[in-house]
Amino acid sequence: MASTDYYWSRVPGFGRMWFLLLPRDVKSSAGGESLLGSVVHDHEDRLFGPTGPFGKIYPEPNHLTTPQIILKAIEANHLALGIPSKKDIIQEELFPSSIKIEVEKKNSFKVDVGNFPGLPVSFTIDYSRMNKVTMEFGVGTRKRIIPTGFLSRLHEFYGGDDSRVPGSAGVNISKETIVHQILTARQYSVTFESTEEFKPQFQADIAAKNTAHAGRIKFALDTVTKKRVVVTVNDGNEYLIALNDIDWDKLD
Repeated sequence: MASTDYYWSRVPGFGRMWFLLLPRDVKSSAGGESLLGSVVHDHEDRLFGPTGPFGKIYPEPNHLTTPQIILKAIEANHLALGIPSKKDIIQEELFPSSIKIEVEKKNSFKVDVGNFPGLPVSFTIDYSRMNKVTMEFGVGTRKRIIPTGFLSRLHEFYGGDDSRVPGSAGVNISKETIVHQILTARQYSVTFESTEEFKPQFQADIAAKNTAHAGRIKFALDTVTKKRVVVTVNDGNEYLIALNDIDWDKLD
């Protein structure tokens, strides 16, 4: 799998988080909020195939072993790590409504046809015609973090030996990566601005999607320029939008 199968951008200025192409319900067994504190595969995709000259290392957003294995290890040893309560381990940042990010084409991983960025349903868009993408988040958007200081204390507690982490048998944590930040949202919109006008078939596709999702996910085309489409997600679900990772070996 390539990074573009999972992510559409790693947004500069937003903690360099990996933004999912297809957000997941936070309760998803495939890996929603349970990715926080989990070990995932530290994957590398190469230009022109496995033997290509260079590529990108990224966290594959799927559980590699027991979900939240690192978080559970911190919880089990929180007093020894100098953390008064388990409730203090995950730190949460609630964002004000209308926080916005803009991503220019140069910062998009996608360069061809793919799923609409950050949309939890299937809808095809041509990234080669992308001018920029804007995401605007509403009430309920939050970032949850396991501080690197806590992770470093766990690393020191085990003397840097990842094999001592309970449940790690068969997994070389030091060669994989740990999800330590996630961004979730209940209400948000994504605006895709194209360098060219959208075709009549695209407008028909929008109408079909609006009918299928009955206001829970709403598509709106700028009928003046026909180069701008806004999708609003407010279907009552909370979605995992982005995540970030850190390597065990960087916790020295």
